[in-house]
This record gives sequence, C-alpha cells and structure tokens, in this order.
Amino acid sequence: MTRPCPGPVPPRAPRNRLPPGACDSHIHVFGPYDRFPLNADRSYTPPEAPLESYLAMMKVMGLERVVVVHGSAHGLMLDATIDAVQRLGPRGRGIAVASPDISDGELDRLHAAGFRGLRVVSVVRGGVAAGEAPRLARRIERLGWHLQFLINGPEEMESLAPALLELPVPFVIDSFGRFRPEHGVDHPGFRTLLNLLETDRCWVKFTGLERRTHTGPPYADVAPLGRALIAARPDRIVWGSDWPHVMAFDHPVPRDGDLLDWLLDMDVSDAIKTDILVANPERLYGFDPL
Repeated sequence: MTRPCPGPVPPRAPRNRLPPGACDSHIHVFGPYDRFPLNADRSYTPPEAPLESYLAMMKVMGLERVVVVHGSAHGLMLDATIDAVQRLGPRGRGIAVASPDISDGELDRLHAAGFRGLRVVSVVRGGVAAGEAPRLARRIERLGWHLQFLINGPEEMESLAPALLELPVPFVIDSFGRFRPEHGVDHPGFRTLLNLLETDRCWVKFTGLERRTHTGPPYADVAPLGRALIAARPDRIVWGSDWPHVMAFDHPVPRDGDLLDWLLDMDVSDAIKTDILVANPERLYGFDPL
C-alpha cells in the first residue's frame, strides 16, 4: 500500500505577466481512474489529476503551451498521457516512458500524437532505469527525440556523465539535477552539470523548486543554482511547474504562481526569461514558432 499524495492547491496567478507562448515544460496527468487505472507497482498514489484540472490552472497562470511527462504511477501504461497530449493538439507535447523493446510502430504512433522524448527515472518504481538509456537512445535517434533523466542525486551526476556524452541523442536533466542549496555551485557534481551544459548535448529543467528549497517561497536559497545554470547556457534551460506536485510529504504543496515568480523575479534579462519560457521549449519540443 503506497501513501496517498496530497492534491494541488488552488492556483494563484503570478505577479508578473508572462510572454506570449509561455510553456510549462513539465506536468503530469493522472486518471480519471475509471478509464486510466494506476500501476499496481508504484511508489506513490496521486489524487486524480485529469487534463481538465490542469487546463484551469494553466488559464489562471497565463500559460499557453505545456509538456505532459508520463507519470511513473501509471507505469508503462501510456493511455492517460497519450489522451492528454492528443487533446491538447498543437499547444501540447509529450514525454513517454517505455521499454527499449517498444516497437517502431508504437514509437511512430507516439511521434504523430506529439511525443518528443522518453523519460529515464532512477528514483521511483514504475519507470525505466538509467542502465537502459543507451538502448532507448538508439531506438529514438531516427525520430529526433531526446532522453529526460530524473537522477538519484548529485553523486549519480558524476558517475553518469561519461555515459550521457556517449548517447546519440540530446538529454535533459530534470529538477536542477536534484541539487540543493547546501551543495553550492562549486560542488563537483554541479560543476559536472555545468560542463555538460557546455557540450551542446545537455538541457536542464527548472522544476521541483519546492523539493530543493529549505526556506520556501520565494525560494531565494535556490536562486544561486538557477543563476549559475542560466549563466552557463541560457539557451538550454526550460521551466516546468511539476503540477500536480506528487509526493509532497515533507514540504507544503506549492502554489504554481510562486514557482513562476521565482523565475520572473530573477535578476537576469527579460530576453533570457522569454527564451526559457518560449524560445527554448520551441526548439526542444518542436512547437510551432509564434
């Protein structure tokens, strides 16, 4: 029996106006469970979080595009995520979770539906581990997709980096690489992440602020990590809310407006913020340019 997760809190709009075409590059959908049941072997039990609930939040935030990342609580059963991406149409893209044995025909079907990558997860059940990354990469290279990694802490960053550079496809590091403020920008693993960004192969997602912080909103303690990543490669950063914020067991469920304001209040240029929210997701996920 897994522990039930709290649900998302009512949305609050960010204080700052978003640029046209702003993208939330990381959300999950779960259910409805009478149509899309959860995987029996899972690490958490989320509340139902269907696309309709996210669309209401999206409207309040002023977001216009979204990337639906398949949640591990659904295992390899992609139906809920496929349904959401197809219903979103040109304003949505998807990241799947799949075995290396997935057929070419199924990959083609996912591509036509709007999927642009596969997720590799080392930290929860129901995903596909990093050891399968080379096989996955070979399967998706022809499609121009990327691999997205949720790694198991800073130490794994150092050990995994050589293998990442051997992949024939680009790769995305989720959730700041799971670094925390106390690691600091001079941590060897964080320096490894900065070096990866310089290779033109790596992207980083600004997601999971509420899991990285010790001080809570406005998440000032995480800002040095964000500024260092932006300084290294502002053209390789995307932002995501991580709605509906599953596994919020040891921290409050965040308000999505606070997560956006963390980026929008950062002391970098408006042009860079627009790149992170608009231009960079267009390139990474293949959205039509505005």
